Amino acid sequence: MTDAQQAKLDRKWPDGDPFISYEKIESLLEPLPVENLDWSHHSGQYLYFTIYGDDIEGTLAEVIERLERKLGST
Repeated sequence: MTDAQQAKLDRKWPDGDPFISYEKIESLLEPLPVENLDWSHHSGQYLYFTIYGDDIEGTLAEVIERLERKLGST
């Protein structure tokens, strides 16, 4: 992820909850065969996930497209 994308994921509500929750990202990626979504301040600019199925490259391209729509591409 870029610095700007990471900054969007790092934003928090005043109560400390993430502005973009795991649930929002998971729902954004439905119904793609993606599981084990993980990111945190420990992972730096990386969003980890597992892709299942026969079309890993196609699924990855769709994940990237959806995340860039949500987080911006720069």
